[in-house]
Amino acid sequence: MRWMMFIAGLLLTGFLAFRSDSVQNLVHGQKAVDLPTLRVSRSTLTDSTVAIGTIKAKVGAEVKVGSQLSGIVGKLAVNVGDKVSKGDVLASLRNEDLRARMAALQADLASALADQEYAESELARKERLGDLLSRNDIEDARRNLKVKQAAVERVRASLADSRITLGYTVIRAPISGTIASVSTYEGETVAASFAAPTFVTIVDLKRLEVQSYVDETDIGKVKVGQHVTFRVEAFSGHDLDGVVRAIYPKAQLVNNVVNYIVIIDILDPQGLLLRPEMTVQVSFILEQRENTVNIPRSALFREGGRTLVILRAGNEWVERPVKLGLQTPQRIEIASGLGGGETIVADTQAWKSHLEKASR
Repeated sequence: MRWMMFIAGLLLTGFLAFRSDSVQNLVHGQKAVDLPTLRVSRSTLTDSTVAIGTIKAKVGAEVKVGSQLSGIVGKLAVNVGDKVSKGDVLASLRNEDLRARMAALQADLASALADQEYAESELARKERLGDLLSRNDIEDARRNLKVKQAAVERVRASLADSRITLGYTVIRAPISGTIASVSTYEGETVAASFAAPTFVTIVDLKRLEVQSYVDETDIGKVKVGQHVTFRVEAFSGHDLDGVVRAIYPKAQLVNNVVNYIVIIDILDPQGLLLRPEMTVQVSFILEQRENTVNIPRSALFREGGRTLVILRAGNEWVERPVKLGLQTPQRIEIASGLGGGETIVADTQAWKSHLEKASR
């Protein structure tokens, strides 16, 4: 009985040793054609992220134009989509009452000037008489001239104020741009008692910017002055260039996701008619390294706390520990362990499946 148990033990030990050698040979004896492979090479590795944004008018590029006076709209000279230059007439209010007041003030000015002229001649006459008149008579004439002069200045000031008020009845474009909206019509009565009513909104389509929303995990790598590219959904196939001008310090919480607003200047619209509120996709280059050894993520696997690749060495496959560098969602830089030119297994899942099949 003991001899039978001893012989069984020898057989079991031999079988386990044979199985162990067979599994070991799977690493050191498989043919290259059995597995998907790739040749390690050097290239530029770029870590980038894409953020959603919208086109906005810069500060001062969108102006709501209204009236400082209450009155009836006499004429509306523009429509939505019209291009205007700074100083162009947009609308005008009826101003018959203001013109009548100006005519009355002009008449008052003529009368005041006549009174002033008479007072000047009267003072000159009394001064020529000299000692024939009392000193009080001459002082009264001088005082009367000053009163008449003050009356002239008062009427002139009222006339200047009336001209300014009359000028308010003509609404002109404060900037050059495109009419984005019209919120009044001819014959409408507008009231400007508390706030200036808006007549039209002008947008300067040459002064636009991009506001993009960058996730908090990437915002640390975004810098002012950083070059970006973006694509407007309305013009697919056109990649435009921009540069980061500012990063808002306060975060925006959207759907429980923390984002930061990044302001981007548009360098060249390439002749495209960009409009506010258009949706864009912005590509940020977070980090870029040239002439690096980098491989797909699928070519790496971890075992026992080590990161490994399966490398072909002659006619055998061997495990090679590697040290990682820059990582992107698709590829990873190999900081050490590979020098370029080697052939490795491209898909470690295929390698693991191969081992399982061969060990059965």
